[in-house]
Amino acid sequence: MTTLASFEYHPTEMPSPFIRLRVFVQPSPYGKKGLKSAAARFALATPETDFKIDEDQPYGEIWMGDHPNGMAHTLDGVPLSKLIESSPEEYLTPSVYHRFGHEKHLPFLFKVLSFDKALPLQAHPDRALATRLMKKEKRETGKNEVFVDPNHKPEVAVTISETFEGFVGFRPTAEIKSFLKVVPELRKVLSDHETVEKFLAAEDDGEEASKLLKIMFSELLGTTHTEIAACSQQLLTHVERGEEESLGGLGARQGLARVIKKVLNDYPEDVGLFAAVFFMNYVRLHKGEGIAVPADCIHAYLEGDVIECMAWSDNMIACGFGAPPERNDPRVFVDMLKYEPLPSENLELKHETWAKSGNGKTQIVFAPMDEFDLLNTKLRKGEEEVVAGGIHGPVVFIVTEGDAVLSLADGQREQLLKQGQVVFVKPNTGYKLKGVTDKVEIWGAFVEAFGECFEDRA
Repeated sequence: MTTLASFEYHPTEMPSPFIRLRVFVQPSPYGKKGLKSAAARFALATPETDFKIDEDQPYGEIWMGDHPNGMAHTLDGVPLSKLIESSPEEYLTPSVYHRFGHEKHLPFLFKVLSFDKALPLQAHPDRALATRLMKKEKRETGKNEVFVDPNHKPEVAVTISETFEGFVGFRPTAEIKSFLKVVPELRKVLSDHETVEKFLAAEDDGEEASKLLKIMFSELLGTTHTEIAACSQQLLTHVERGEEESLGGLGARQGLARVIKKVLNDYPEDVGLFAAVFFMNYVRLHKGEGIAVPADCIHAYLEGDVIECMAWSDNMIACGFGAPPERNDPRVFVDMLKYEPLPSENLELKHETWAKSGNGKTQIVFAPMDEFDLLNTKLRKGEEEVVAGGIHGPVVFIVTEGDAVLSLADGQREQLLKQGQVVFVKPNTGYKLKGVTDKVEIWGAFVEAFGECFEDRA
C-alpha cells in the first residue's frame, strides 16, 4: 500500500485547473447516524471515495483539505498535500505562499459538520499554546499524535440546515448573574459562596467580574461527579414539572428547559450542563447565518448541519460533553480561555455581494481572521455566475444543494458537479457556474493575497 510519505507526484499528470476531490469522512460519536448525516450524504456523492454508509454509524464530519489528520485526495488518489507541495506557488500563488510563512499547505481547513448531539465543550489554542502542547507531548511520549501542528485554530460555522443550535463564548455578566440568583442548583455546584457574592456585586463590564468568572468556572469544572449528578437530577425535576420560573425570565425566553432536557439526555450527569447552559451564550441560527469562534473561545455546538472553516490546524483542548481523554485537560482548559463576557451577536458573521461576482449571484462572508473568507453562490435552473478573473489564491468549493455545471469563464472544460461533490480550483482561473436543477447552492473557502512581499507570520 502506498503511504502518504512515500507518494511521488508528477505535476504533468494533472493539467486541469478544476481538481475534483475525494473527501475524508470522520465518524464521530456526536454525528447524525447514517443517511441522516449531511456529511455522509455528501461523501456518497463521489463514488471514488469508496465510502459505504452504515445506518447505525454516526458520521460527524467531512474534511476537504490537506491536513494530515484528515487528508482529501484527488479522484485518482493523489493526496492534496502532495499536489500543493509539488508546486506551492502554482497552487497557492507566490503571494499567498509568502504571506503565510512559506508553508506548503492551504492556510485553511474546510469541513462540513452534521451533528444531533453536543460536541465536546472545547476551545482551540493560540499559536503559543499550540507550540507548547506539541513540545510537551513530544517530550513525554517521544512523538506527536494528538498535537501534530503548531498553528492556532480560529474558526467560523455557517448553518446549512434549517436551524443550528450551540453555545459560543461566555454570556454577558448580567445574564450569568441572573441565573445565579434564580437557579438554586447552580449555586449548589458552586460551593465558594464568597466568590459568587463578589461576582454578583462586581460591575458587569469590569475587569474584576472577568477575574471572578474564571475562578467560578474553574471551581465548577472541579465539582465532584456526585454533586453534579445530584444537582442535575434536581434541575431536571424542576424543568419536567414545568417550573419555568426555576430558570428565570431569560431561561424562559431562550427556551432553555428544552435545551436542558436534550443535554441531559445526551450526557447524563455531565458538568457541561451547568457550564454551557448557564455560563455560555446559547446561539440559535437559521440557514445561511454564521458565527465566528476566535482562538481560546469556549464553545460547544449542539445540533445542526454547518459549513465550518478554520485556520489549518486540528488543535483542541476539551472538558465535558464526552471530551476525548487525550484532549481532556481541565487545568490547561481553564487557563487558556478568554473570559470576555459578551453577547453572541458580537460574533455573528457579516456578508455582502462579492465584488468579483459577474452576475450578482455570490455573497462573500467575511471571516474575522486572515486565513480565509467564504463564498456562497445561489442559482436557479439556467442561471449563471461568472468570475472572469478568477481568485488570486486557492479555493475549495462544495455543492450543498442541487447540481451545477462548472467551466472556464469562456465555457470551455465543462464538468457536472452534483450535490455533495467537492472541487479545488487553481488560482487565477476564471470560472463559470450554471444551475442545472431548480435550486443550487455552492459554498467555497478561499484566500487571496496581493503583492510580491509579505512578512513571514509569527
